[in-house]
Amino acid sequence: MKNFKEYISEAKSSSMWDFLYRKNKGVFWRGEGKLGSGMDIGALGAGIYLTWSESMAGAFAKRAGGTVKQYQVKRGLKIADNRGDDFQNILTDMGFSRGEYAGDKMFANLMKIRLSRLGYDGAVSDNVAEGIVIFDKKNVKLLK
Repeated sequence: MKNFKEYISEAKSSSMWDFLYRKNKGVFWRGEGKLGSGMDIGALGAGIYLTWSESMAGAFAKRAGGTVKQYQVKRGLKIADNRGDDFQNILTDMGFSRGEYAGDKMFANLMKIRLSRLGYDGAVSDNVAEGIVIFDKKNVKLLK
């Protein structure tokens, strides 16, 4: 079993997404309402929002009156880090500062379009509540 220092040094040597994907073996959680919709905040772009924390997914599920679902994310996706230059440059072009977002569909759709043009399949935040967004639902598979 790895200790905290080993996890930190591993995380520094690769991207946050690579670290999370390896650590979770590509399996992530989503809190969904009864109709299958989640509480997508749109901070990272439009798509299916997931988290690496089952308890965070549970909090979203509770607010939506639903359940926690587990998803397998396709291997090899290119995921933007919300602290990285590409993401930050898009925010700046849109008139936002680091860590800001509009929380509406227009912002989410524009972020998805801009990141997709750069070849990204989604984005990840270091904030567990913002989590991960995968733009195309074909890149995730419902496990349970």
